[in-house]
Amino acid sequence: MDQETAIEVLRERYARGGLPLEEFRRMMGTLMVTADPAECQAIIDQLPPEPGRDPALPAIRRSQPTSSTANKKIHRFSAFFGEVDRSGVLWELGPETHVSATFGEARIDVRMAKLSEGENILRLKALFGEISVIVPQGLRIFIESSARFGEVSVPGHSVGGIAAGDEFTIGNANGDGGSYLRIEAVANFGEVRILTA
Repeated sequence: MDQETAIEVLRERYARGGLPLEEFRRMMGTLMVTADPAECQAIIDQLPPEPGRDPALPAIRRSQPTSSTANKKIHRFSAFFGEVDRSGVLWELGPETHVSATFGEARIDVRMAKLSEGENILRLKALFGEISVIVPQGLRIFIESSARFGEVSVPGHSVGGIAAGDEFTIGNANGDGGSYLRIEAVANFGEVRILTA
């Protein structure tokens, strides 16, 4: 199991509950200093059984990327007890970028980003963290949002509470051709703010 997958498994497990904060911090700290797949797997294997789950059942394994997704270039930004700032400088977003904020803060300015032709995907995950995204006025943007004890806000739309989700479009939804953006925003005990400018 690679480091990025192991970190994601640990984050999701913590978000579902049953893992104390101190244990989450300890395991996350250990994962951040190793890139060895065997060590990452050993750390994840230390997770206690989930409540209500039969320990005799095999753990769910993530599927390997298919040939169509394996060749796609994915950019990753992670603010783990820290800060990531992608504003004020040119950067490449397309075709796909993943941004995570775990007890940290990320600022993303799409106006400064290079988009690929067609669909560009921006996946946002705020776990006890905060992500702010500035998107250009008029760009076609399809947003899928979900929040668990968190909030996802867009001008004119807000999703928040114990468990909520919504899908909507902003910008020039009827335009044809060119680049457009798909944002998948998840806020678990965190906040995602999408602003237009």
